[in-house]
Amino acid sequence: MKRKRPQRPPTAWQSSAQWRMIGSAAIREWNAKRSNLPKCNAARKSDREPCRLIAMENGKCFIHGGRTPRGEEWHRTQWPDGKSPAAERKLRKKLAERERAARKRSTRLAAMSPDELERHRAWHAARTPGSAAARQRQRDERKQAAEIRAMLERPQPAPTGEGAELEEQIAALRAELEALGVDQQKSIGAFA
Repeated sequence: MKRKRPQRPPTAWQSSAQWRMIGSAAIREWNAKRSNLPKCNAARKSDREPCRLIAMENGKCFIHGGRTPRGEEWHRTQWPDGKSPAAERKLRKKLAERERAARKRSTRLAAMSPDELERHRAWHAARTPGSAAARQRQRDERKQAAEIRAMLERPQPAPTGEGAELEEQIAALRAELEALGVDQQKSIGAFA
């Protein structure tokens, strides 16, 4: 239960007509500017219509992930600033949230069937957190590896006349090595 801070009684200035006029002008200015600000386009759960709350930097409102860190900090715990006066309280709150989430995750995993658990693990293995650059590099490496595998699986063309002669000479030399009883791997390594 959150404790309420005692309200200070308004000063004479705050209860004056001039204070109310300044506040009303600020609200009118905000309402005029508000309609031109970018809106969140996430779908609401209630009716699947666009959210329409004011968007934050990443194009989403605070409810639909606008506060989610970007880049290198994506999907990592955001620890409170140690220099903040409320750092200890924020740290305790963050640790309690992590513990609560871990308990919730473990009960959800315990309730899964073996097939569901395997699909869950495969899904998480395919979605590793990290920066966009690191994920792009991994995609590029997978694509290059697939291209190399495809090149190696293609049938090799028949050797040309000179290539056929070289193949015959290699086969004759291997046969000679076998006749002498020399280990081919050691002899190839010696000449490499």
